[in-house]
Amino acid sequence: MPVCALLILLGALQVNHGGAHGFTRGRFSPAPQAPPQAGAGTPIPPGQATRPREGEALPNVHQPASPTAPEHYTLSPERRAKAIAYSRDQYILYFVDFVLSISIYLLLWRTRTAAAFRDWARKLARRHIAQCAIFVPVFAAAASLLRSPLDYYAGFALDHRFGLSTQSFASWLGDWAKNLAVTAVLGTLVVWIFYLVVRRAPRRWWFYFWLLTIPLALGFMLLEPFVIEPLFFKFTPLEKTRPALTARVEGMLDHAGLEVPHSRIFEMDASAKTKTLNAYVSGVGASKRVVVWDNTLRMMSEDETLLVLGHEVGHYVLRHILKEFALIELLVLGLFYLGFVALNGVVERLGTRSAVESVGDLASFPIALSVLTALSFLISPVVNGISRHFEHQADQFALEVTYGIVLDPNAAEARALQTLGEEDLADPDPHPFIEYWLYSHPPLDERIRFAAAYKPWTEGKPLELVRPR
Repeated sequence: MPVCALLILLGALQVNHGGAHGFTRGRFSPAPQAPPQAGAGTPIPPGQATRPREGEALPNVHQPASPTAPEHYTLSPERRAKAIAYSRDQYILYFVDFVLSISIYLLLWRTRTAAAFRDWARKLARRHIAQCAIFVPVFAAAASLLRSPLDYYAGFALDHRFGLSTQSFASWLGDWAKNLAVTAVLGTLVVWIFYLVVRRAPRRWWFYFWLLTIPLALGFMLLEPFVIEPLFFKFTPLEKTRPALTARVEGMLDHAGLEVPHSRIFEMDASAKTKTLNAYVSGVGASKRVVVWDNTLRMMSEDETLLVLGHEVGHYVLRHILKEFALIELLVLGLFYLGFVALNGVVERLGTRSAVESVGDLASFPIALSVLTALSFLISPVVNGISRHFEHQADQFALEVTYGIVLDPNAAEARALQTLGEEDLADPDPHPFIEYWLYSHPPLDERIRFAAAYKPWTEGKPLELVRPR
C-alpha cells in the first residue's frame, strides 16, 4: 500500500524509495498472462543442468519451443477491448490524480485552512514536534477526505467494474483508514524534521534535508516489510504452502549465487482483495524478501513461477534496488533545489496574503507539497526510464538463471507474461507517450518478444548476467 502525499517530502518518489521492484510493479506496468498451466515443472535431463565454468561458452543446446508459448502479446477481441478500456481509464486517472492533488493543496493554502490548522496546533502545544503531531494528522485527514471520491473510484469501483477486485467495501475502507494512519505517523516525523531543518538553515535546507532523506528512506525500506506490508496482507513462508516449488527455488538461488533464507520467500494472500497477478521484492539487508501472490501461484505452472521468481531474484543479484535508490537520490537533490527556489519565491510574493509567515511556518506545507508534486510529476519519465532499464535486465536475468533448471525458460517466461497480461488487463498497444511517461516496465509485447528470442545457449554464447558456477 503506498504511503500517500505527505511523504512527498522524501522526494515524492515513495514507491521507488520503498524498494518495491515487481514483475508488474506500478499501475501502468504491463502484466503477463495466458491459460493456466497445470502440473509441476518438467524435470531437466541430467546433462542439460550442467553449468559451464566461468569464461567457458555455453554448449549449443537446442531446446524445443513449447507449442503454446506466445511470441507476441495477444488477446481475444473481447478481452482486448476490455484491456484497452481499463488501461485508458487508468491513464486518465493518473493525470486527474495529479491535477486534483495540486488543487487540494492550493485550496488548503489559499482558503487559509492550513493556517487555521497551524493556529490550532499552536494553541494546543508549545513544542514544535507536538505541533507537528497535531497539524499533520489533521491536514492529512482533510486532504484525504477531499480526494476520497477519486480514491474510491480508482481503488475500488474501477476494479470491481472490470471484474478485477474481490475486496469488500468494508475491507477497502479499512485499508484507506490504515493508509491515512500510516501517513499521519510517518508524515509527522518527516514534516517535523523538514521544518526543523528549514528553520535552522533557511538558505541551505534543501541540501541538508536531502542528506537526511537518505537514512530516512533507507530506514523506511528496512522497516516496510515488517511494519507496513503486514497491515494490509497476510504473508506465509512459501515452503509451508509449496515445498516442492521451494526446493526448486533453492536450486535457482544456488545458480544465482544468492542466499535468501526460506523464511524470506513468501506467498501473499492477494486473492482476498484482487484477482490480478504479481510478485515483487522489497526491503534491504536483513529485511529483504521475495513475495509471490497466491493468485500467481494458482494460475501458473511451477516452471512459469520460477521465471517470475527469477526476475525478482535478479533485482537483488544485480543490486537494482540500491542502484535505483542512488540514481533517484541524485534526482531528488536537484528536485529539492528547484523546490527551494520555487517555494521561497511563492512564499515571499504570495504567502502573507494567506497567513503564511515564512517558509519555516507549518502553514507553508501545502505550498511545499504543491511545488514538489509538480516537480516530481515532471521528472517521472526519468524515474520510469531508469526502472524500465532495470526491469528489462531482470527479465534477461530470469531467463539466464533458470537455464538448466527449467526445460524451456523462454517458453515459460513468455507464457507467464501472457498470463499476467490477460488476468491484469494489460494494455496491448500503449501509446509511445504513455509508455514514456507512465510505464515502469517495458510494454508487455516487447517483453514477450524478448523472452521468446533471447537464447544465447543455442549459439554457444556465454551468459551476460549470471556468472557460471
